Amino acid sequence: MKQNHDYYQNLLKRLCKADNISPRKPRFENIEDLVIIHVKNHLKEGVDLECFKILNLIYQTVVPLGIKFNQQLYLYPNGDRLDRVAITFNKNDYILLNEKLEKGEI
Repeated sequence: MKQNHDYYQNLLKRLCKADNISPRKPRFENIEDLVIIHVKNHLKEGVDLECFKILNLIYQTVVPLGIKFNQQLYLYPNGDRLDRVAITFNKNDYILLNEKLEKGEI
């Protein structure tokens, strides 16, 4: 993977834009040996459709390539309201994902 060239982040943001979702909605974060994609839920009750669409885009683009990731739901304290969803990749798996995209394996 080229330095500072995140093929997957670019792909996901382009797919969001094509689906009329703000490309800023999925937020990428690097923490030590993890890459985390945060998707914020903006509805007070239920889950906004954009949140589901972004998660679906992640599943459609990552699962066929055999890349492992974890999904975690974050709820607000003292309630059942969803705050956000975090998709977490091990940094090595994320690098492999970007290498596959660079080689055109998707």
